[in-house]
Amino acid sequence: MESASQPGADPSPRNANYATDTAHVADSESKQRTKEQTTPLEPPVTKLTLGELDVNKIIHSPKLRHDINFDPALHFRPNLDGEKGRRKKQKASDFWVTMRKQIQRYLENRELFEKELNGEDWCLPVTLRTIREILETLVPQRDRASVEDTFNVDLLMQQFRKGVADLVKLAMWLSQLIKCHCAPMRDAWVDEMVVQISRGSKEGDVVSLVGGISTLLGILEAMKLDVANHQIRCLRPLLIEDTIHFEQKYFIKKISSGRIDLAEAHTWFKRACCLPDIAPFSPIITTQITNTWHFMKGLVELAMPSESEVMVPHTFLFDEERLVKLRADVENSINLEICMHFFHEWESASRKQRALVMQYDDTPVTSTKTSPYHCPTSPSYNALHSSPTLPLPHHFASKTKSGSSLDSRTLSQSTLRVQEWQSNLENDSLALSSTSSGHSSPSSTASTPDTCSPIPLYLSPPIPDSTSQVRNSLIAILDPAMTPKRWTVLAPSLALQILRSTATPLARLPAFESELERHLSNPSSERYRNAKERVLVQLFPTLHKLVETYSPLTCLQIFELAAVQKNPLGIANTQRDPSRDEIKEIATKIAHIGILHWRVWAHLAYLIDPDEPTISKMGP
Repeated sequence: MESASQPGADPSPRNANYATDTAHVADSESKQRTKEQTTPLEPPVTKLTLGELDVNKIIHSPKLRHDINFDPALHFRPNLDGEKGRRKKQKASDFWVTMRKQIQRYLENRELFEKELNGEDWCLPVTLRTIREILETLVPQRDRASVEDTFNVDLLMQQFRKGVADLVKLAMWLSQLIKCHCAPMRDAWVDEMVVQISRGSKEGDVVSLVGGISTLLGILEAMKLDVANHQIRCLRPLLIEDTIHFEQKYFIKKISSGRIDLAEAHTWFKRACCLPDIAPFSPIITTQITNTWHFMKGLVELAMPSESEVMVPHTFLFDEERLVKLRADVENSINLEICMHFFHEWESASRKQRALVMQYDDTPVTSTKTSPYHCPTSPSYNALHSSPTLPLPHHFASKTKSGSSLDSRTLSQSTLRVQEWQSNLENDSLALSSTSSGHSSPSSTASTPDTCSPIPLYLSPPIPDSTSQVRNSLIAILDPAMTPKRWTVLAPSLALQILRSTATPLARLPAFESELERHLSNPSSERYRNAKERVLVQLFPTLHKLVETYSPLTCLQIFELAAVQKNPLGIANTQRDPSRDEIKEIATKIAHIGILHWRVWAHLAYLIDPDEPTISKMGP
């Protein structure tokens, strides 16, 4: 069991139904029986495997008690991920296949089957005993007598041997017992178990019978998980408050046995004390810098992506996975900073180009925002773009009393020998404010028609910032891809999205793809180093404020505050800066990890002489 795990890519299990040598086909039956006899008779779920979910194991698990400080949603679940999970599922499948074959052979010729067993146990009685053992751990004391009487495995096997076992009645009794103690959400699963066992018993369907037993075992495992997760929720405040005291006692024993290198940790901290402050702090903040802040600077350095392998002190034993995830978060922020820097460069160049074009273009445009209908006005001059003229409502009216046409166009030549359409529209002053010029953009100077009342500003929907939109679109491209090299793999898609967000011609895409890929996740790149510097300049002031906030708080108060800061409520997404949110989340993780770590290890490793034979004074 485990609380959280990343899914791994599992290879397909080997197909055992194909023989590699046709000369051995005649011996397949005997070899299959030999394989069944050597198959372990341990069900997929046993009292022993569920033992780690007992409350005593939870209370005395140092890793779990440390992790519970950082994961509000921490819970137990079956560990079926990765190669280990694949082997576990394969082992379970083999067990149920073996049980089906054994029961089938037992029903066909009981005497021959028992003779072949030669007094050894087989899958059915082993599984029934396992079910009874687990039931006794789940039901209260008052129901255990009923379990002993009704679920007597020896008696059930005698009845099964004589063909008088009432499995339907047994399934109904199990259903009533389990529903009294399981969560209501499991009731449908229990009913399914009853249907499977009843069908198997009445119709002699071995597959359904074994399926019902498998379902029963799965229900019992789920009940045990439900109990353990409920205990975690109830015990969480007490376990978190006792974190420092519990971990110090645990690690003192490790130090006494020489299993932790304090000299290495002390040397690392001395180097951290010499690290410079990346961002300047105000005088009020500067006067409060202590050893805690020096430690935080060292922790930030551990969280930075690096070309070379980073030496992590053994004191971070319980935080290694969090440090790996922190490095990934920081790398994501740096790479996003690179992408956004490119976007601003392209956007700035596009604005300058549009400004140059507008010097020679008298065509009224609806706004300065790039239109999807922009196109070169002349094949011989690709630098100029022209926006279509949008007619005003009165342009569609009939001719005026004087009989003059409302739309007469004259073709003129610009000084750059580019053909442009200029509109000589009469009565445009009817639709323009008295203070606007003849060349003003309608988007900024047009008045509201009389038929439409203006919308109050406070009722207008917020207009999302283009920078936030672009950043969110890049994140959307990245989210589905969880591979370690996703930035390099997705560089072409990111480059395309950046150019599409500006007025840059897509003819520049191939060169930009190569340029972007060269800088992403490349610590030797100057752009990467500059982006890293910008991220750190934002990170350090935020981290410093959090350290000041967290330092006087208890572990439980820090946990509650950190959980709220990771998921702030009541703020519209369109009114928030995604980059600031990312930096705040990274700073929150570092501050939370750092404060707890410092309280445990400050007087065990960092502020003492590692050559001292004994550990003297301790304190947070």
